[in-house]
Amino acid sequence: MSIWSEETQVRAKEIISRYPEKRSAVMPLLYLAMAEDGYLTDEGMEEVALWVGITPAQVRSVASFYTMYKREKTGRYLVSCCTSISCMLLGGGDRISDSSTSRRFVAAITTTFSVCSKPSSSTRI
Repeated sequence: MSIWSEETQVRAKEIISRYPEKRSAVMPLLYLAMAEDGYLTDEGMEEVALWVGITPAQVRSVASFYTMYKREKTGRYLVSCCTSISCMLLGGGDRISDSSTSRRFVAAITTTFSVCSKPSSSTRI
């Protein structure tokens, strides 16, 4: 019996069907688990493990490696600022200091690996 809603279960089946091996769907399923509870819970990671046939420890290792998976409640608005060298050269550090004076949202420091190396207008803050 799944702890996820019917809609999330349908979406999970759809995502898993895109991959030749179920375990390859861990990362997108972690996003589903986060969407279900607002953040990534231990129960959500266990559910992902059941869906893809790996241990909860293996799922936790993925979730703890990437900063995009939020393990705690973040609040209504979350702005993540990458601190990789390419993002810092493009002004990522300035965005962090700009946001620290606002009380409307939380600015999280993160590092992406090559995702930000070619930012488009939609990825900039």
